[in-house]
Amino acid sequence: MKTATMKKIIFIISLFITLTASAQEEIITDRPDQTESASVVPVRGVQFETGFALEMDETTSYELDNFVYNSSLFRIGVFENTEFRLGIGYSDEKFSSKLTDMESSLSGLSPLHTGLKVKMTEEKGVLPEMALLASIDWPATASRDMDPGNVVPALRLAFAHTLSEKFSLGYNLGAEWDGVSPEVAYFYSVALGIKLTDKLGMFVENYGYLMDSDENIHQFDAGFTCLVENNFQLDISGGIGLSENAPDSFVSFGFSYLFMK
Repeated sequence: MKTATMKKIIFIISLFITLTASAQEEIITDRPDQTESASVVPVRGVQFETGFALEMDETTSYELDNFVYNSSLFRIGVFENTEFRLGIGYSDEKFSSKLTDMESSLSGLSPLHTGLKVKMTEEKGVLPEMALLASIDWPATASRDMDPGNVVPALRLAFAHTLSEKFSLGYNLGAEWDGVSPEVAYFYSVALGIKLTDKLGMFVENYGYLMDSDENIHQFDAGFTCLVENNFQLDISGGIGLSENAPDSFVSFGFSYLFMK
């Protein structure tokens, strides 16, 4: 092997080791549950969270499978209490009718997601840790099949309580739009986190959307996280629908990595 090639390989390995070793902060992620954490990424930190999911829905008239590939979120610590968020994903939806021979599929990039999370308070006694999230999805950045046609804004408040050494509680309240109709969907979530060991954790969660059109969505999910290193976490989760308008089920897995400069 040529000396120049060897030097490149050694440099890449050294860079990875340096990045890994430099992240002393223990990673706190916004996945795999639907409840956003009330914590922000440390200043000069870049946290990469990505995953894959399969969502399934079946009625008496149709079947719908939605594959989400590489749904990724970059969280960048810009100030002590503020992070910038940048997200993108790729979806492949397959629809088949039980009443006819019709089949269709939609696939492509989802709209570019941009946002800010601002930590407002630390946890103090009965007062929770609290953060405000504001985001916009930009339609012009999406593939044709996934373009909602309008900007998609969302606002959310995230709260967190430490219940004991092994249990924590997180919950969110928010409002979201879909970029198609003017109707607002009010989001809620409640997640119980359980520390099983120093490396292994789990959660159970109830979440959903309340809508003016009375097409409310309620879901339940649960999952596990594994802290491989202080800055590297694996996750797996799954959920079921609790209301008629909710998808029947989903499964997801992914990982998160925190880089510190």
